[in-house]
Amino acid sequence: MLYRAPRGTSDILPKEQAYWRYMEQKVAHIGQLYGYERIDDPAFEDTRLFARSVGEDTDIVKKEMYTFEDRGGSLLTLRPEGTAPVCRAYLEHGLHNLPQPVKLYYIASIFRYERPQAGRYRQHYQFGYEAIGDDDPALDAEVIDMAWQFFLSVNLRHLSLQLNSIGCKKCRPGYIAALKDYYADHTHQLCSDCKTRLKINPLRLLDCKKPSCQQLADSAPRSIDYLCPECEEHF
Repeated sequence: MLYRAPRGTSDILPKEQAYWRYMEQKVAHIGQLYGYERIDDPAFEDTRLFARSVGEDTDIVKKEMYTFEDRGGSLLTLRPEGTAPVCRAYLEHGLHNLPQPVKLYYIASIFRYERPQAGRYRQHYQFGYEAIGDDDPALDAEVIDMAWQFFLSVNLRHLSLQLNSIGCKKCRPGYIAALKDYYADHTHQLCSDCKTRLKINPLRLLDCKKPSCQQLADSAPRSIDYLCPECEEHF
């Protein structure tokens, strides 16, 4: 029997390794320029970490996670994103006791059970820059600039930078109420998943991939129109 790589995965062959190392070196170089240090986390975590950080009602948690019970009865999940494990390590190892912010970057394999297609795999590789422990908006700008500099460094062209904010706990409820009012007149156009999201977490309606739902999202109220003064200043 001829075994093949599982669907949605790929091998990185020797002839491709030079390109791979080149990308990793670019990520590391930009991180070091801005004072970020590398962190490597386990490939799997306690499932509850992602349920809490990503949201139990999200497609990632409901449909896309690779979750299993180990021989000791613990429920574990292959990481579907990179931020939650970094934050877990930040708290577990007392990094919050160091001078803040703590600046970290990671390069990691990510696992999601999605329909494989061009540019989308069930195991893919992701890098991220995380500045933790300070809510200074300058750090938001810094991380955005780092991503921009990376894209330029690998000669990507025709780039477009789009910024957004969903506000804070004080102003977000007003925006959620506006979304509910808007979608109340269009429930018949929503897919079955979005009809559930409307009741549980209306913000998830905005990232549905179904064409009919995307058209509705294009005309939905804008979050930046509902920001409180503090969030407006931050944004």
